[in-house]
Amino acid sequence: MAALGHGSQIEMVQDGISQRQAELQRVADVLAREAQRFKRISGWVRVLLIVCGALAASQSVFEQAFAGYKEYAFLAFAFLGVSITTLAGLEAAFKFEGKGAELALLAAGCHSTVRKTDATWYREVGLEMDEKEKIAGAMELIELQDSRLSEIQEKAAASGLNIALEVRRDYRWSGPRNDLPYAKSEEGNGPYAA
Repeated sequence: MAALGHGSQIEMVQDGISQRQAELQRVADVLAREAQRFKRISGWVRVLLIVCGALAASQSVFEQAFAGYKEYAFLAFAFLGVSITTLAGLEAAFKFEGKGAELALLAAGCHSTVRKTDATWYREVGLEMDEKEKIAGAMELIELQDSRLSEIQEKAAASGLNIALEVRRDYRWSGPRNDLPYAKSEEGNGPYAA
């Protein structure tokens, strides 16, 4: 296989940067969507706990006001007690609010990495005149992106969210493999063209 010229090398590396930027943005979208879902669940659990707790606190008033319905009141308040315990247990076990906050932080980290990559690309690659220095700077950016993607995916998995399947869905192929870094892209090199 013949060696690639500097022009095609930098194009290949810049295509890799663009692909990782897009993946970081997809990961951020998945994380933000899941963070919102966890926050919504946490909010509903909290509302239900408050409502059930308020109803359970009214047990003696209900029993006095409706003395003829003590059997039904007993069942209703037993059900409320079980509901409160179940909701509190679910929140304690799954920590919906904490997971939502953690996933939101990871999504913010993705966006931060995208911005940092953009700024660093302009400073160390886009304005660089020496082709070897451009390639070296671009490779450093790829390493930064890869390490951040790995770190974010590991932290998301530790929180119980495996984002690999969601993110990799875009890479499933039905025809030519244009998603490979060594495949020629017909779309150009995106914002990281030299």
